[in-house]
Amino acid sequence: MRFKPKAVGVLADAQFRALVISQATFDLGIFMRGTANSWVVFELTQSQLWVGLVAGVRAIPILFFALAGGVISDRFGRRNLMIVAGSLIAAASAATAILISTELLVAWHMLAVSVLGGIGGALYGPAFYALIAEIVRADRLTNANGILSVAQTTGEMFGPVIVGFVIVASGAHTVFWLVVGGNALGLMLLFRVQKPERAESDASDEKSSFISEFIEGLSYARDTPPILWLTILVIAQNLFGVAIFALMPVYAQDVLDIGPAGFGLMGGVMGAGTMVGAVYVSLWGIHRRHAYVMVIMGSFWDVGMVVFGYSRSVPISLGALFVMGLISMPWVTAVLTMFQQAATGKMRGRVMSLYVIAIGVFPLGWLFGGAVAEWLGNEEALVISALLGTPVAFVALLLSKELRRA
Repeated sequence: MRFKPKAVGVLADAQFRALVISQATFDLGIFMRGTANSWVVFELTQSQLWVGLVAGVRAIPILFFALAGGVISDRFGRRNLMIVAGSLIAAASAATAILISTELLVAWHMLAVSVLGGIGGALYGPAFYALIAEIVRADRLTNANGILSVAQTTGEMFGPVIVGFVIVASGAHTVFWLVVGGNALGLMLLFRVQKPERAESDASDEKSSFISEFIEGLSYARDTPPILWLTILVIAQNLFGVAIFALMPVYAQDVLDIGPAGFGLMGGVMGAGTMVGAVYVSLWGIHRRHAYVMVIMGSFWDVGMVVFGYSRSVPISLGALFVMGLISMPWVTAVLTMFQQAATGKMRGRVMSLYVIAIGVFPLGWLFGGAVAEWLGNEEALVISALLGTPVAFVALLLSKELRRA
C-alpha cells in the first residue's frame, strides 16, 4: 500500500481548494504591495525610519480592530466579513496607484493608505483562520496550514521579483494596479466558498451583546493555557525580531549595490526558501511539540539576521535570506496550529483574532528596526533584534508547563 500524504486528502475538498486559491491571490498582492511600498517610501524620503513607519502604522488598526473582527466573525459568520474586508484591502492599493499616477503622492499619503489596508486585514484575518479550522478535520490541520503556507510563499517568492521588474519597466503605479486586479479575483473566488453550518453549541448567543462577547473572548484567552503565553511571545518576536525587513532597501541600494531589481531578488530568494519549507510542512507536517519547533526555528532566524547584517557578499546575503525563509514556515505553522487547537468552535473567531493581533504587530517590527538602524546603525539593529526575539521565547518555554506541552 502506497503512502498517501494527508495533503492530498485536504486538497480533495472543493471548499478548501477555493479558499486556498483565493488566499493565494491575496497573499501575492500583500507581498507585491509591501515590497513596492518599501521602495516608493525610500525613494520619497531616503530614510529607513520612514520605511519602517509606513509599514508599522498598519499594525495600529490591527491592534484596535482585530478583536472586534473576531466577535463579528463568531456572531455573524466568516465569509461575508472576509468579502467586505478584502474590498477595503483592494481600495488601499487602488488609492496608492491613483496618487502615484497623478504625481500627487507624498509620504503621509502612504501612512493613510497603510492604515486603510490594516483595517481590512484586521477584519479579514480572524474570519479566515477560523473558517480554515471549521472546514478542515482536526487531524489534518497542520497539513492544511502547510498548504496555506505554500500559497502564501508563492506570493512571497514571486511578488518581490515581479515588483522589481515592473518598477523598472513601467513604474510603481503599475504594481498597485496589478494588486487591485489580483484582489478582485480573490474576492470572486470567495463567493464560491459555502458558509459551513455550525453546531448549536458552537453558535454565538445572538441575545448577548457585542461587548459581553468581546469580554468573554478576553476571559477565555486568559483562562485557557497556553493562549495568553503564546500571544505574548508571538507579539514579542514579531515586534523585536524582524528588523531585517526595514533594512533590505538600504542594503540593496547602498550596501550591496544591486538596485531595485536586486532588491526584488532578495525578497524572491527569501520567498523561495519559504516555499521549500512550506511544501515540506504541507506533506510531512511538523513535530507534535509545536512550542519547541517555534523556539528552535526562531533561533536559526536570529543567526540568519546577523549573518545578513555583516555580509558584504551578494551570494552570502542571499543564502542567509534563503535559510531564513526556509525555517520560517515550520515556525508559522507551529504557532498557527497552537492557536487553532486551543479554541472551541464557539470561541474560534475571537481566539484567532488574538493570533491576528500577535502576527499583526509584525509591521511595528519594521518600525522598530528602521528606528534602531537610523539611530545606532544597520548591523547593530540586526544584532539587537536577534537578542530580543527568540531568547525571550526560550525563557517563556522554561517558565510555562502548558506552553511546553502545546
